[in-house]
Amino acid sequence: MKNDYLSDDTIVAISTAEGEGGIAVLRISGQKSIQILKKIFSTDIDSSKERKLIYGKIVSPDNKIPLDTVLATIMKAPQSYTGEDVVEIYSHGGHILPKRILQLISDSGARIAGPGEFTKRAFLNGKMDLAQAESVINIISAQSEAGLIQAELQLSGALSDKINAFKDNILDIYAEIEAQIDFPEEDIDPIVKKNLHNKSQLILNNLNLFIDTYNTGKVIKNGVYTAIVGKPNVGKSSLLNLLLKEDRAIVSPIPGTTRDYIEERVNINGLILRLIDTAGIRSTSENIEKLGVDLALSKIRQSNFVIMVFDGSHEIDENDIKVLKQLKNKNIIAVINKKDLNLKINIKEIYNYVVEEKIVYISAKNGDGYSDLCELITDSIIGKNIINESPELYLTEVRHKNSLTNAYNHLNRFLSAITLEESLEIMSMELRSALDFLGEITGEVTNEDLLGKIFSKFCIGK
Repeated sequence: MKNDYLSDDTIVAISTAEGEGGIAVLRISGQKSIQILKKIFSTDIDSSKERKLIYGKIVSPDNKIPLDTVLATIMKAPQSYTGEDVVEIYSHGGHILPKRILQLISDSGARIAGPGEFTKRAFLNGKMDLAQAESVINIISAQSEAGLIQAELQLSGALSDKINAFKDNILDIYAEIEAQIDFPEEDIDPIVKKNLHNKSQLILNNLNLFIDTYNTGKVIKNGVYTAIVGKPNVGKSSLLNLLLKEDRAIVSPIPGTTRDYIEERVNINGLILRLIDTAGIRSTSENIEKLGVDLALSKIRQSNFVIMVFDGSHEIDENDIKVLKQLKNKNIIAVINKKDLNLKINIKEIYNYVVEEKIVYISAKNGDGYSDLCELITDSIIGKNIINESPELYLTEVRHKNSLTNAYNHLNRFLSAITLEESLEIMSMELRSALDFLGEITGEVTNEDLLGKIFSKFCIGK
């Protein structure tokens, strides 16, 4: 039972970010919440003031010296975020004052909350399931509109509804098998057997389609590790500055200026790119530049996506080819830079390494071709989806993907058991396992270690 993991003490935390600000929010949850507020608040509290802002002062219970003028509100169980009695205090912000009020509340009988403890209590009290609880941290940490949309879809229950639909379909099959177990002297009717086979295959197909959305979902949530590569002086740093829309990297006509790498994040059409501007790759005997080249090659190996830059005002040479050979089996686009100059590049020499549809012409100097480049980047990573506007649900958590994959494997073994006419008990066991793995996603099947791992990722106060 979920409530087995629930503590009955009262917790408190500052829910807003630390630092200078107009308002700080302190949240208290638990049986003593209202009692503690009455103890430190200058204004009388009564039940009629529930869900109303109450004006007053925070005062020390010992000497009645006021700490701050605040607003407070009471939300009684179970109609609150955590499902417990909750008090929120809205004080002035800053580095010192909220901490003084926090200490006063702690001294009055509340324990300082751990990371994610409020949301954990919301889950344990049935205010949301585990998939919805996980989405809370994704809303807070979202770095793009697309990531926020996915987190909000999951918080609204879209993922849970999908998982529960899979469970309901498997439960129908499970009920049929359990009914057959009650009459062991009879074989499964051929028509029933075929129906179970077809139902299972349809669920497997749908599970597989949903599992495949993880490749896009993890990109939406985490972004793409992207290396900008090429030989020296082709305009890699200029391209980085163009994408960032600021002068982040030093631009110089002298080859080999970039010795180390620069890493920055940029939002391209709703997709987060973790851009790595690497040193120019060429054969060199200069020790420091050689270290930069080796580091660039290491970043290429780590990257999920590569932007290969060519100087369009020159012909392709052996250094260009050397870089291209390092990109085998990588998702790559070719950027022909310096289109504002007289183009001399023989583009057909690139076709052995990059398909024509993944080649774009730009001028990093004046921004010409920028829109075409952004469109090619997003199309090459996630296809033609406009992820900022798409309401489609994607898997974004590796935990969910693993649980779905395990459920898929057990259902597939059930399908094999039907085909091979294995015992009904084996079939039942495989179906039960598939259901349990789906239950892990929504929290129907869980344990304290799993909850601790999930909620440790949260900030304190949420």
